[in-house]
Amino acid sequence: MTTRLIVNGIDKTFGDFQALSDVSFTIEPGQFVTLLGPSGCGKTTLLRVIAGFLEPEKGEILFGDKVMNDVPPNKRNTAMCFQSYALFPHKTVYENIIFGLRMRKVSADEQRKRVKEVMEMVDLVGLENRKPYELSGGQQQRVALARAIIVRPEILLFDEPLSNLDAKLREKVRVDIRNIQHSLGITTVYVTHDQAEALAISDVVIAMNKGRIVQKSDPKTIYNRPSTKFVADFIGSANITPGTCTEFAGSTAVVDSLYGVLRVQAADLTPGEEAFLCIRPEDFVPIFAENAPHAVNVVTGSVLHAVYMGNSLDLFVKVNDHVVRISAAKDCPIPEGSQISFTVQPDKICVMKG
Repeated sequence: MTTRLIVNGIDKTFGDFQALSDVSFTIEPGQFVTLLGPSGCGKTTLLRVIAGFLEPEKGEILFGDKVMNDVPPNKRNTAMCFQSYALFPHKTVYENIIFGLRMRKVSADEQRKRVKEVMEMVDLVGLENRKPYELSGGQQQRVALARAIIVRPEILLFDEPLSNLDAKLREKVRVDIRNIQHSLGITTVYVTHDQAEALAISDVVIAMNKGRIVQKSDPKTIYNRPSTKFVADFIGSANITPGTCTEFAGSTAVVDSLYGVLRVQAADLTPGEEAFLCIRPEDFVPIFAENAPHAVNVVTGSVLHAVYMGNSLDLFVKVNDHVVRISAAKDCPIPEGSQISFTVQPDKICVMKG
């Protein structure tokens, strides 16, 4: 079963605090959508409104064409995976997973069939009789996932489920979650403040700030073409500079910025108009003899720091009293204190109005 989720004009307040303000979006059946933003931006509040744990002051939640506002949480056919796993500590893995089916009075044969299926799906075979305290964090999270998907929900909800795992395990479990969700085709809403997680796991990312949606895009677009300075700064590393358009012709503008005069591709800038420019560190290219004749947007500065990152070298370069971050090849022969010139193509520079 797969369901379209419609969130329409949701407002939610706590006393004088406006947690959500006119939040609207649609998630198509089977999509994996991540709510991304800093702490306090409203993403968990929105998840709980969708689940029915919180009642909005305004707006509607629809599963398909059915308004769910007056439907209690236990009747919404959703399942949620929490950050704390919320497993029954006194029950075995098997008992935790089967619990939802027993509550729904599913037949014994069907219970056994479904448990076998999900145990294999989440790689828990052989751990049926263990208690949660006998499991690793990743195993506990897979138990929570199995317990959620075994009831075959219309909407699957995740509230920062990987926050308690170490970085390497977090990467593995998020791949497991994405693969299982994709194979089942369950419409999924996933809450996180981890930008890398959101980009890696999602069909669509919804960036939130101060209770509002600031951008809804696929991961590639939201990274390469952020719509606001907030999104650019929050998602990935970014060099952001204010600038003023001094010339415009066709689809190319000339912008006077803190890094110097840059040519950018922009459809709607006019001379005298101010904007922000976003340049990702990996889009700067150091200039050497072989690429110098083709260089545009040449910027020169002195290397303050060179930080080895394993697969790259991060250079922090002082340009006109401002620091620019450049991601160079790990064997790039540029020592600290040296002068460096670098370039960026006009189509790699994102122009933002706010």
